[in-house]
Amino acid sequence: MAGFTPLFAPALATLFALSACDRYPRDADDLTAQAADAGMRVGASHDPPYVQVSADGGVTGVEAELVRRFADAHGYRVTWVPGGHDALMRDLERTRLHAVIGGHHRKSPWKPKVGWSRPLHQRATEDAPLPERQIALPPGQSQWHLAFDRHLVRHEGAQ
Repeated sequence: MAGFTPLFAPALATLFALSACDRYPRDADDLTAQAADAGMRVGASHDPPYVQVSADGGVTGVEAELVRRFADAHGYRVTWVPGGHDALMRDLERTRLHAVIGGHHRKSPWKPKVGWSRPLHQRATEDAPLPERQIALPPGQSQWHLAFDRHLVRHEGAQ
């Protein structure tokens, strides 16, 4: 190959590698695009005072407000999916939900199966004695997970 320097091949390989990383990180199931197109589906397990699910399916509490603020910041609509914790976590594991709030415990058997947000910056009170809370996120959705954690750090005081 007359006229090419010895650095041409490595430079070309680097250029190809960088062009493949135009959208990094990515979601395995395009969850971020789904949220933009159809809104977020968020599982909510009754866990007062952090998550309160009313008889009509309405969801309130500090974790519900945090999810609403994240959705508002990104222009997503939220559809709440109230239910039992394990059923919601199975749906999250299969990427049928964008997040699950409420009902998580430190020794949850779901810890290795799904993703977890950064610890939420909440203060313990008499009514809310657990200072470290997290939101469960679907596994393999790196872009979604990063956006959620960035929001928590920038706007919710998470570390």
